[in-house]
Amino acid sequence: MRMFHSIRYVTQRGVRGMAQAPLVQLLAVATIAVCMLLLATVLLVWQNARSIADGWGVDVPVTAYLVDDVKPDAVAALAERIAALPQVERVDVITPEQALERLVEGLGEDPTLTAGLEAAVLPTSLEVIMPPAEAATAQGLAAALAGEPEVDEVVAAGAWVARSQALLETLRSIALGAAALVGFACLTIVWSTIRLAVYARRAEIQILRLVGGTPSFVHGPFVVEGFVQGALGAAMAVGLLYLGFDAVEPLLADAFALAFAAGGLRFLAPVECVAVVGFGAALGVLGSRAAVARYVET
Repeated sequence: MRMFHSIRYVTQRGVRGMAQAPLVQLLAVATIAVCMLLLATVLLVWQNARSIADGWGVDVPVTAYLVDDVKPDAVAALAERIAALPQVERVDVITPEQALERLVEGLGEDPTLTAGLEAAVLPTSLEVIMPPAEAATAQGLAAALAGEPEVDEVVAAGAWVARSQALLETLRSIALGAAALVGFACLTIVWSTIRLAVYARRAEIQILRLVGGTPSFVHGPFVVEGFVQGALGAAMAVGLLYLGFDAVEPLLADAFALAFAAGGLRFLAPVECVAVVGFGAALGVLGSRAAVARYVET
């Protein structure tokens, strides 16, 4: 019960503290929202680029199409031999049924495009996955596979895969860099805002310490402020990004219809939205604790 009363006091005091300077709080939340919007935009671009790359299969340097009526045992044995090669990461066996399912998904929602098409007319294939560093050796591997009796045709896309992987890695690096930059900016914003609040209520802090208030009890209200600032700013960023995505997505889909045929643009998944809001809240907590630490420990 005592802990419950402490949590209630800390929360109420934090909310009252924010109400004492609403303009400062709104400015902090808005600034955090702008920073988090940058991070969420980069994340959204990277996720869609990754999705399009997966849909087009650009992460598959070599695809071997097998002859008709190949035996399952022969397919398994060939896949095992290929997977044992040092430059190969793994080998995926794609059945005719799986190939048809991919084709239907890639062509979109128009059922007339695949009307009358049966899985039996599609060949079994082996998708050879190679690390980006080994993509340049795809042509040599394709030439070796072409001589296998079970293989009818081999398609190699080594150079294209290498460029695509390089692009995805660049986007991933940008996302990580944006996360670090946004994290630093949010910490600085929350730290500055909480420092103002601490300075305005320094007499209250001293009284709480004199009457035996623990450090957690003293800086609790400020942590609540930082948590709310970070969470609200991140939530606002997700909302603004969704509105912008909803307005821009039809235009991009029409302009790049061929590229998006493998899968339309997608907004962040609910779990990713929650992660962005959680990241903002965590930054708010860290910034508030840093701002109030000196006043509590001295």
